[in-house]
Amino acid sequence: MRFYELHNLYYIIIVPIVFVIFLIAKRRRVKTVEGMGNAGTLDRFSTQKIGGRILTQGAIVSAALLFFILALSRPQAGTRLEPVQITASDLYIAIDLSRSMTVEDVKPNRLERAKLSALEIVNSLRGDRIGLILFAGDAFVQCPLTNDYEAVSTFISSLGTKTAEASGTSLGAPLEVALRSLEATDDRYALIVLLTDGENNSGDPGKVIKEVKKRGIKVFCIGIGTGEGAPIPVYDETGKRTGYKKDPTGQVVISRLRNDLLRTISRETYGYYYKAGRTVDEAKKVTAAVRAMKKRDLELKRFTVYEDRFQIPLGVGIGLLLLYISILVKKNGKRL
Repeated sequence: MRFYELHNLYYIIIVPIVFVIFLIAKRRRVKTVEGMGNAGTLDRFSTQKIGGRILTQGAIVSAALLFFILALSRPQAGTRLEPVQITASDLYIAIDLSRSMTVEDVKPNRLERAKLSALEIVNSLRGDRIGLILFAGDAFVQCPLTNDYEAVSTFISSLGTKTAEASGTSLGAPLEVALRSLEATDDRYALIVLLTDGENNSGDPGKVIKEVKKRGIKVFCIGIGTGEGAPIPVYDETGKRTGYKKDPTGQVVISRLRNDLLRTISRETYGYYYKAGRTVDEAKKVTAAVRAMKKRDLELKRFTVYEDRFQIPLGVGIGLLLLYISILVKKNGKRL
């Protein structure tokens, strides 16, 4: 025997309080009767002792309340084995670590905003495998596909401005790494999410986009940044900002969100493009897409399921409540 909603047992403290209320009502009744004459004489001519009916009613109501609380706590006894088919999809999150991701046109900066979306996606998954790819001019798998969401979240949270020091961005690099990491037989269950400002100054991703499309893997792109853009901060070894990046002519470089290529990647692979806003709605949309995807069967597990027995105390409580009501009806009928 166990209680599934064990915390509801704390409500049992109400039971003695209810009985005390009836006890107080009995004492008041006795005092009222004593004001009318000798209590002993009245008892001899009465069918039951003064206040006895109130105590009986109090005991019935308190007992009914006790059984209702027991039912609310969901007592369980006995078990059965229930088969459950485990299904899942594969999701790779690729985060841009190029220097432009330190731009502060979104608060606090693009990288932190990308981390927020990534963490929201990870925390919303249920049973799907997830991996983490980091990229700039090149790409690598930081965390392979896993069900350990806590480990992936830890990797994402550890990313900072010192991590985003690489110059140059190749949007094709993370796609190539993902293709190498995914089994061809699992392509229709796979999804890639790019979190980037869309800058691409290292190679043409056209070829790898065609390969992703051929394998049937959808790519969702989340654009981080604004069209107006902002300067790219430059930091020293201690993490202190020393100025902004400049071009060969000495002009401050302004980095802007480049969403044209991101839209193309999403369209060609039958994915979607979202622009990160003040909320994390784009992450919720990605999660909804993952849940709607085809799932592959991983394994058949048998889980031990406890049988609910709340019906028993619930039935006893209802019976006691009906008994209390019948007493009231009988009492009122005599008064009439």
